[in-house]
Amino acid sequence: MIEKKRIAVNTILLYFRMILTMGVTLYTSRIVLKVLGISDFGLYNVVGGVVSMFAFLNGSLSAGTSRFITYDLGLGDTKRLKETFNVALVSHIALAVIILLLTETIGLWFVNNKIVFMEDRRVAINVVYQLSILTLMFQLTQIPYNAVIIAHEKMKVYAYVSILDVSLKLVMLLLFSLNKSIDNLILYGIVLFFVQLVVLFTYRYYCYKHCAESHWQFCRDKERYKNIFSFSGWDIIGSLCVISQGQGLNILLNIFFGPVVNAARAIAYQIEGAFTQLTGNFMTAVNPQIVKSFAAEEYDDMHELINDSSKLGFFLLSVFLIPVIFKIDYVLHLWLQDVPAETNIFSSLIMINLLIRVIARPVINGTHATGKIKRLNLLAGSVGLLPLPISYILFKNGYPAVFAFWTILLWGVCANILEIVVLKLEMKQFNVFKYVFSVYGRCLIVALFTVPVDYLLSLHLQGGFIFFIFYYLVAVSLNVILVFIFGFDKNYRKKALIIVSERIYAKKNAK
Repeated sequence: MIEKKRIAVNTILLYFRMILTMGVTLYTSRIVLKVLGISDFGLYNVVGGVVSMFAFLNGSLSAGTSRFITYDLGLGDTKRLKETFNVALVSHIALAVIILLLTETIGLWFVNNKIVFMEDRRVAINVVYQLSILTLMFQLTQIPYNAVIIAHEKMKVYAYVSILDVSLKLVMLLLFSLNKSIDNLILYGIVLFFVQLVVLFTYRYYCYKHCAESHWQFCRDKERYKNIFSFSGWDIIGSLCVISQGQGLNILLNIFFGPVVNAARAIAYQIEGAFTQLTGNFMTAVNPQIVKSFAAEEYDDMHELINDSSKLGFFLLSVFLIPVIFKIDYVLHLWLQDVPAETNIFSSLIMINLLIRVIARPVINGTHATGKIKRLNLLAGSVGLLPLPISYILFKNGYPAVFAFWTILLWGVCANILEIVVLKLEMKQFNVFKYVFSVYGRCLIVALFTVPVDYLLSLHLQGGFIFFIFYYLVAVSLNVILVFIFGFDKNYRKKALIIVSERIYAKKNAK
């Protein structure tokens, strides 16, 4: 049975977290860019990216951990759940040791011999690199704890810890203003490391107090290790896809175009990260229900969740994101003032790809719920590895940096198609025609109306800050109306109107 009330409550809590973190992140990004300068800001992102490159194994193991913990919780087997957690924790500790060896050998050589930077920044870059490694080590061993919190759907914890997180980041700005002796890039790395440390240990303390399965107890069952590594093994391709398109392309951009382009890319992905939270919070609340529905063999509920969350994810994102695309130049200058070249086109292409990929996320979660991810990674994952070599060939032949983002956009379209095909192959009950008609059909209709409306508004409402606010409010309001009219069927609209009218009537009577 779908627990819609729980999904709604968890989504609201996660949106509170999003608004808080988004506001502080956007503000601190502006100050950090100003303090560090464009070049050092780009270098911090590319150096951290080298460390992340070695964490591709973690992405696959993380997905396996989340799936098995949520699945066991859905079964209601406490003993099995505790064993799964401890297997996951031991596995992540072992992985952290392996990645530590790789980053301190191959990674260290790569940073000092292949990354493009001024010689006088070598010490600062190496300090930041070591801090990034330490941060990653703690993050790796934290994953099983986060998986437990999400599986139990304790989203309130994320909201509370976010207050702590943003408070510490605001203290960071105070340290910047007081700093007179330490290199700002080094100080930035130190502060972010300690912020991550405090946040991670806060989550662990909560798990220790409230989630019995998170207590340490070494599990010797080899079959449990085999199961999680077998699942995670196939997900390595998908993790490589994410890393190659993210940090792989970031390093490639540094080698061919230098740190200023890295800064433009980093800013573009910060914008994407802000909008990803709009749907990411909703998906985080929905995903445990998808897995639990599969575990309980409630396939109709599972399919309903996949269909509805695919549509709602696109609608939610398009309402707020499309108006920004048409005013991206103004938004960037309002936010940062000193904007690196090409940031606007990078941001626009990344946001369009985000609109495409948000539809597919519930489909991917559905395939992961089945536990059969071999074909998903062989087909969609392998295609996702292509943007990196294609971009390298294009750059070698003199094409500009923006072509890397065009290749990612093309991949997004192909991946969506392949992921639907794979879910049908792994789950015969999945109705492809119904999904395509109800999801892509509705999303296309909404886009055909919202895009021209927002574009025309952007042409006619130009000027300063007041005009931008007016434009954005009008565009978002019209988008909501268009989504309500064209995004949902007649029965859904009727139910929504009845609920709203009942709430209004209840409030009037209460007065």
